[in-house]
Amino acid sequence: MRAEQVAALAAVGGTLLGTSHRQAPVRRLVSRVREGLADLFSLPDGYEVVLGNGGSTAFWDVATVSLVRQRAQHAAFGEFGAKFASATTRAPFLTDSSVRTAAPGSVALPEPEDGIDVYAWPHNETSTGVMAPVRRVPGSREQGALVVVDATSAAGASRSTSPRPTSTTSPRRRASRPTAGCGWRCSRPTPSRGPRRSSAADAGCRSSCR
Repeated sequence: MRAEQVAALAAVGGTLLGTSHRQAPVRRLVSRVREGLADLFSLPDGYEVVLGNGGSTAFWDVATVSLVRQRAQHAAFGEFGAKFASATTRAPFLTDSSVRTAAPGSVALPEPEDGIDVYAWPHNETSTGVMAPVRRVPGSREQGALVVVDATSAAGASRSTSPRPTSTTSPRRRASRPTAGCGWRCSRPTPSRGPRRSSAADAGCRSSCR
């Protein structure tokens, strides 16, 4: 941590630390962060930034409610990706997810599929050490589908899997927005029929998804 961050935390120790998250000082800080992130990413009307504490479980819940319209496709090749797939599959308001799996130590990749509005997979699967490429799924832009990639940094040794790139698999960086420092990246082309449901941010990572 930078010395400036430590000093800033110490400066508010008497007003923020040790008090309830329901008290005005904390509520004002949370409101300021949400508004600042919404302004930073120029969020459309009706989009929101969600903040919280803890691991990715809260993000999976928020993403399941706020990012998936009807059906998601997941590439599950370890614990992390499988848990997100389980969250969307269990949701009673969504169609059962399409889940592409692979044996431990190998990788599964998303594939174009009709009726999918969210494609999701981990970049680094920490439970197996496998790394998957980050790319837009071919045809997802035409579908208006959201691409969500867990960008958690690799823990320990990782095995890189690098399929031969093609002209249809290059990432569209201009459309991407970071959604987590620990965390998820997502991208969706600007909808042509107006704002969607509220957008979401990773609970612990304090960023927004567009």
